[in-house]
Amino acid sequence: MSEENSSTGGNMIWLLDDEFDSNQIDQIRKLLENRGLELVVSRSKVYRDDYPKYAAHAKGILLQVGFQLGEEDIKGLTACEIIAVTGIGVNDLDVNAATQQGIMVTNVPDFCIEDVSDHVLAFILGLNRKLSQCQAMTKDGRWQAIDIWPIRRLKNQVLGIVGFGKIGRAVARKAKCFGLRVVANDPYCSESEMRKEKVASVDFRDLVGSSDFISLHVPLTDETYHLISTGVFDTMQNTAYLINTCRGDVIDESALIDALKNNKIAGAGLDVLSKEPPDPRNPLLNMPNVMVSPHSAFISEEALGELAVISTRAIFDTLNGKTPGNIINPDLLTRD
Repeated sequence: MSEENSSTGGNMIWLLDDEFDSNQIDQIRKLLENRGLELVVSRSKVYRDDYPKYAAHAKGILLQVGFQLGEEDIKGLTACEIIAVTGIGVNDLDVNAATQQGIMVTNVPDFCIEDVSDHVLAFILGLNRKLSQCQAMTKDGRWQAIDIWPIRRLKNQVLGIVGFGKIGRAVARKAKCFGLRVVANDPYCSESEMRKEKVASVDFRDLVGSSDFISLHVPLTDETYHLISTGVFDTMQNTAYLINTCRGDVIDESALIDALKNNKIAGAGLDVLSKEPPDPRNPLLNMPNVMVSPHSAFISEEALGELAVISTRAIFDTLNGKTPGNIINPDLLTRD
């Protein structure tokens, strides 16, 4: 059963989510109830079981990134007018199937910019100062700072940003406050845009070879799948760190493990992995020079509060015949 029981009337909005807490769910419910809409909630453990009960009745869906809705799932959403993805990525949703069925799809591209960029800087600082190793040493009763040698001063090291969208730009602005020199590569961002941010535009291979830290900020597409693989690790400096807060499959994980084991790179900061949650036997979880967080870079009370309001507003607009913001499938607007 779902976490929240409900009737299956004609004004039902279905929330598929594991991240919102009870206070945030209450906030969403009040927003909906004020407009005559009813909320039901399914967590990931039960949403497949709840599908036959709710799919045909939902007028709109609030969908957390990571919940998968394929073509057959979409076919069951016979009353649905909008799927509002409560996040940035839509790679778990069959957007083409939704479009064919006349279902609007929206996302929240401005979500968690401050939070993810903060997380990247936390990785940079933690990896550079070898905080994981320091903590392990201290807990083990070792009190010798020289044991974490060598450590370089952060100032004047080079941060290479792959993907210079809103999060990449926020990372650049914050990194420069620490004295890092920032370069970036993004085939969809002009050099003039990078110059406005006082960031040097370089080609991908030069970025890989010259950066002390590489931070990934690209969507997962056919073009970016395993963008970071053996050839990239062979080009990186063996003192460099790789940071990923976008999508796990942007990195060839087996190649990363090999690079770490063979000292091709110095370490990694990973908020995302190819399989989530990971297999406990994944070597990345136990490497001293790897910092791993549980896909939590986006989390903050402020971010989730903003997410709830923006996603719910998209539901309201669509059901009231208005055009919502941040449409993923705009061709639907011009379809006869």
